Amino acid sequence: MATIEIMKNLIFLFLSGFISFALYPLWINFVYKFQMGESVRGDGPKTHLVKIGTPTMGGLVFALVVVVINIILNRSRNQTVFPLFIACLGGLIGLLEDFTKVYRKSGLPGFFEYHFSRIAKSPKLFHLKRLFIFKPWYLFKEFWRIVGSSNESGIQTYQKFIFQALIGGFVSFWTYVKLGWDYVWLPLIGNVHLGWIYPLFVFIFFIVVLNSIAFTDGLDGLAGGLSLIVLISFWVVSEAMGYNNISTFCAIFVGALLPFMYFNVFPARVFMGNVGSHFIGASFSVLAVILHKEIFFIIASLPFLVDGISSPLQQISVKLTGKRLFRMAPIHHHFELLGWHESKVTLRFYLFGIFFAFLGIFVAMM
Repeated sequence: MATIEIMKNLIFLFLSGFISFALYPLWINFVYKFQMGESVRGDGPKTHLVKIGTPTMGGLVFALVVVVINIILNRSRNQTVFPLFIACLGGLIGLLEDFTKVYRKSGLPGFFEYHFSRIAKSPKLFHLKRLFIFKPWYLFKEFWRIVGSSNESGIQTYQKFIFQALIGGFVSFWTYVKLGWDYVWLPLIGNVHLGWIYPLFVFIFFIVVLNSIAFTDGLDGLAGGLSLIVLISFWVVSEAMGYNNISTFCAIFVGALLPFMYFNVFPARVFMGNVGSHFIGASFSVLAVILHKEIFFIIASLPFLVDGISSPLQQISVKLTGKRLFRMAPIHHHFELLGWHESKVTLRFYLFGIFFAFLGIFVAMM
């Protein structure tokens, strides 16, 4: 029976891989034709300037392949519908961010920025800002201005967080209220009930995972390769636990992601974009929650989490103390500025990713 399940998943992997590989050249040519290229940080490594104009939003292809094949051939109300729905919501946020970045040179973003700035500077609104009830709102915006990075997408950091918080809040509500879950699994201990702390944990977990993967998507092949490693570890754990639909979901995802990696390895012909990183991040966080293996995922995705958390830590340190923790954040850029070639950084992240994936699987089996 297990052999049949593995064979079925491999067939799904080959199917999604074939479809994805057929679509990527079409997407890359489309993006080139309409000049939907990636911008590059002005304060980033100078070696990255050659990447300007590289087609972006490549994650849209593997996201569509994963969604369509699962809906048609692997739809399960208990195991796949919920992660697919949340992944699509996350992908839509990333797509919005990508589009505002790609079309920032057009008149549309400038039109909205101009008219909204006029409204924001109106005398009536200025007096409203001085009211006490508006203080928390402006403190909230100021906090995200401090911890946020540069706004190359035209979407402010606090606006991104609001969108993400709405999805994270929905995931917390659904798991705690609708499904009645209030526990996390700990190795050698078992299920530990957290009560009302559980939805707060799920909310923070979702936000951290979503942003960590987005921050890691800064080198050719880095986020995609680490995602493949984590997906395979998810596949192993879900197969061992008997979550057959989730294991099939992972197989389809692996198949769709492999062709992207073919075009994304150094030197990249297409970038993932926020649509891809947010789709992956939302999928991973919900899969970990459904399997009740959040601890496994935290270990297996440690390179993602360390790289992701390095960016806000750097921002907080610079804006509050004026001192840098790293030469540049996220930390993968720090190693580049130490003189490591981009491919060397990526491959060593892969090695750490493989090690922690094995460690995560070991812990999940306890």
